[in-house]
Amino acid sequence: MERRERRVQVGEHEAYVVESGRGPPVVVLAAMLIGARSYAPMVERLCRRFQVFVVEMPGCGRGSRLPVPWSFEQYAAHGARLLDALELERTSLIGHSNSGAVALIMGAAHPARLRNLVLVNPIGAHPTGCALELFVSHARNISGEPRFTLQAAPDFVHNLVHHPRDVVSQVRLAAHDDLTACAARVVVRTLLACGAHDWTVPLRDARLLHRLIPGSALHVSTAGSHDWLITRPAEFEEVFTAFVEER
Repeated sequence: MERRERRVQVGEHEAYVVESGRGPPVVVLAAMLIGARSYAPMVERLCRRFQVFVVEMPGCGRGSRLPVPWSFEQYAAHGARLLDALELERTSLIGHSNSGAVALIMGAAHPARLRNLVLVNPIGAHPTGCALELFVSHARNISGEPRFTLQAAPDFVHNLVHHPRDVVSQVRLAAHDDLTACAARVVVRTLLACGAHDWTVPLRDARLLHRLIPGSALHVSTAGSHDWLITRPAEFEEVFTAFVEER
């Protein structure tokens, strides 16, 4: 799989972008607690039909360091400007976990820039208000995804070392930010793609967003967990391709 990696300047900050494949553009916002490398199994499948851009945004991965951690709204504004910098119009956008919240806000605030919106186990529908409760719930996912956990561990450690305040902020945002009002304003064609065995973002959250986002579709991976787009890449490729190519 041929890859092209580069830093993309957006205002005062840099995103790190990994590009693969040829075809209609697909932008993947890497979840802010891991990194682009974690998505390799999924990208390997999608890049056979699509031009895939995996983005590590500022405050995570190889993106630039932030003097102060960003809100999800700030990440969404940066994401819209990044699409301009990449000269992408009407792209498909994938958000996963915390970056699903960013993609959701982009779907409400910048709909003209997007053709399709795919939210994979996004946070923001049912905040617990307690970071410890969220941590305990996610620990159950970790035990159920041992291979993924080992693969993603280096990226998580990198974030702890290089972006420690942002890691803490992301956990806080996941526990406290309620994006249900934003969901009702999304006008982009949207797919909620969720794992039935996700303890971090329970299926009830996806069902709530599905009801709130006008005309949205819902797919439940019956064997999937929080990171099923990576651990079950063939299934995700099939679901994603069917959605974006549906007439």
